[in-house]
Amino acid sequence: MCEDIFVYLFGYGSLMWRPGFSYTKKFNAYIKGWKRVFYQGSTDHRGTPEAPGRVVTLIKQPEETKDTEEWITWGTVYAISDDEALATLKNLDYREKGGYERHELDIYLDEQSMVSYGKAIVYLATTENEEYLGEDTIDNIAQHIFRSIGPSGRNIDYLLKLANSLHEMGVVDQHVFDIEKIVLELMDRHQINHHNSLVENLSLSSSPTSSMLSSINSLVVNGATTTGTSGSSPGTNSPLLDEKALELLHRHKRFYMKPQGTVIIDQGAVQAISQRAKSLLPVGIIGFTGEFESDALVTIQDSNGSDISRGLTNYSSKELALIIGKQSKDLESLLGYFKGESVVDHTNLILL
Repeated sequence: MCEDIFVYLFGYGSLMWRPGFSYTKKFNAYIKGWKRVFYQGSTDHRGTPEAPGRVVTLIKQPEETKDTEEWITWGTVYAISDDEALATLKNLDYREKGGYERHELDIYLDEQSMVSYGKAIVYLATTENEEYLGEDTIDNIAQHIFRSIGPSGRNIDYLLKLANSLHEMGVVDQHVFDIEKIVLELMDRHQINHHNSLVENLSLSSSPTSSMLSSINSLVVNGATTTGTSGSSPGTNSPLLDEKALELLHRHKRFYMKPQGTVIIDQGAVQAISQRAKSLLPVGIIGFTGEFESDALVTIQDSNGSDISRGLTNYSSKELALIIGKQSKDLESLLGYFKGESVVDHTNLILL
């Protein structure tokens, strides 16, 4: 009998809680000589080109420090079958297109390991990529994350998901945990949690104004001075949110309210949403719970019950019962009318 052949993928950021692809097994492991840091800019997921968010990458340990300490970074390793690896990596290349490149690094299973378990593919963003923001103080990074938002949702959600994954693994990452502590204090100070939006208590019209921007900034820092975007000096009075970020906050505020139902999707739809920023089509839906009208907020889950995203549905639960698993081209004949080919448009989705 031939031994199964796997490609190993090491995840140290969002892949830890939302891989978005099929895998045969997963396990915790670490890499040596690298440190996880919030030095990479995000203009397509947790920020915008005008106001990038901050996400993690890896920096290599300087040679001169190796005699006094050893950097290790824990993460999750996924074993992907060889026949699925090519398609999976192609999708991941798109997901990580914002400055990340594939590398191969040795992985280890426990901190006493002297021998590598094997090689794993790792996506990391080098200092040369255009979106690299670089080092800053822990407080400035925390403030930056607190105020950032992008098409995939709030930067704070990315941070807290990462920190929670590490807490569940039982490992200590002081860089991440120090930032988490400051952000949680900011959230507590401004009464923000996972289920309410930064702008929940503001009455916003469809067109943001400078007075709204002033109100948002006042809400976030209560008049305090902060650093601005990359390149600003500490203590400058730069706005926490630009007009683009304010528009995103206005558009996303419903995503942090209570969902009215759950839509369960197959693995193909998970990959389309998680890896390629696609809309949710009826053919990828395998079930749903709850009763809801069109334009309702729903949680989107994979077949294992893990939350993938939230979105605003174009079809009600009664309509969904008639079109679940069907091709988009058949919707009009099934319903007698047509509201669009997708159940949830990609522009009305955020990733969790």
